[in-house]
Amino acid sequence: MIVAAGVLCTVFAALAASPVKITPEVATIVDLTAEIQTLLTTIEERVASVESYNDYRDQLKRQSLQIAILSQALAEHESDSVLKKRAPSLRNAALTLARATSHDEAVQVLPRLKEARDGKLTGTPAIDAEWEKLGRASTLMRAMKERSESIRRALRRPKDPEAESRNAMAIALMILAVHGDLQAVKNPADRGDWQETWIELQAHMSRAAAAIKTRDSVAADHFRFGMEACDRCHQKFKP
Repeated sequence: MIVAAGVLCTVFAALAASPVKITPEVATIVDLTAEIQTLLTTIEERVASVESYNDYRDQLKRQSLQIAILSQALAEHESDSVLKKRAPSLRNAALTLARATSHDEAVQVLPRLKEARDGKLTGTPAIDAEWEKLGRASTLMRAMKERSESIRRALRRPKDPEAESRNAMAIALMILAVHGDLQAVKNPADRGDWQETWIELQAHMSRAAAAIKTRDSVAADHFRFGMEACDRCHQKFKP
């Protein structure tokens, strides 16, 4: 099994940190910030009424978890930014929203998400977080499937490469949470295969994101290689 080398997959061994160091090659500050705002805008629309909340409740949970993951990436990013300092509060608010079980709860939590984004919350949550606790593999795989379908459409008929590239970036970061969720690994001896596969997939998706943004034809190759790694994982572990 290939473990991608280079900056994309530098193992970051610090306690509770991402399994790879969060660098611009993995995800840029600009893209992280833009995608968090896009997700937050969509969530606001879906919490606007009881009907829309009920229609999109499961998607809203997945989108909230993605904000939490993207925020953790910002918190650990090697580059500085205004939102980086607010990212732990944003992560925690997003996780609280993901746990909401009713429209009323979601309405109460949503303002905290926006206040965290705007730096209006008091307190200083810990930067460190256990990535595998930011989202269960089963939930995140559904979100990755939605994103991968968007990538396939964009590769056929690109419209907005900047925005479309962030689908691959989001998958790359969700993979870092799935990496540590070992529930599907029944044999402890297979743990290395599980985690190496996800690191390989992460590297290809980060590279696909960069290539989609510049309309480089290698985007399709990296996406395909990533999907092949994903298929191998499903065949062996059936997560």
